[in-house]
Amino acid sequence: MGKIKSCEYNNDNDTITAIKTDGSKVSILCAAVEDSLNTTMTTRSKLVWLKENEPSTYTELVLDGKIQQFLNDVDKSHHQIEINIKQQLTPKFGENIAGQIAREFIMYDS
Repeated sequence: MGKIKSCEYNNDNDTITAIKTDGSKVSILCAAVEDSLNTTMTTRSKLVWLKENEPSTYTELVLDGKIQQFLNDVDKSHHQIEINIKQQLTPKFGENIAGQIAREFIMYDS
């Protein structure tokens, strides 16, 4: 399978069109791909960001069958960051408030 030579995301129809180095063309229906994935608010935001900013990365993850693992890793990383923030804030604000602040921080940092 050839590497990605060029890649474009079309927001109007939520598709990515890629040309591979071997000359073949690939079209990805992003909504169909994403409907088959286990996503969270965080990972859905990451998918939108990838399509708009790094469509070739999105395409490679889909073609290699690694997109779900990528999303799982994103979720795991964000969860660990949330735990770390909560632990740092708990002494000053208490566990409940620290948890709320940590969740808000992660929500807007995605």
